[in-house]
Amino acid sequence: MDTVEDFLLHFGVKGMKWGRRKGEASGDSAASTTVRKSVKKGGVQTASNKDLQTAINRMRLEQDFKRLSVNEKPAVTRWISSTMLEIGKREVQTQVAKRLAKTAVKAAV
Repeated sequence: MDTVEDFLLHFGVKGMKWGRRKGEASGDSAASTTVRKSVKKGGVQTASNKDLQTAINRMRLEQDFKRLSVNEKPAVTRWISSTMLEIGKREVQTQVAKRLAKTAVKAAV
């Protein structure tokens, strides 16, 4: 009779979700991550000028991509987001005005 350990094996990474793959990082991304970790651990003095320059360029490119990809959302989604933001701002202003009016009335009395 076989035991459970003989036929039940775990193939994969513990805690990883089914159907998801870990993406391989590009060479530039891996180099930038390595520089960031070394700077975090030992300070800016541990990295060379070239390493810092490549890490900074990578971070700028990532930020630019994120900023530019925001506009790829459908127009309806952008409109709903901006409308909800405006409604939220108005509601906050109304609540603050009410509280200020109550404190002013209490102070006057």
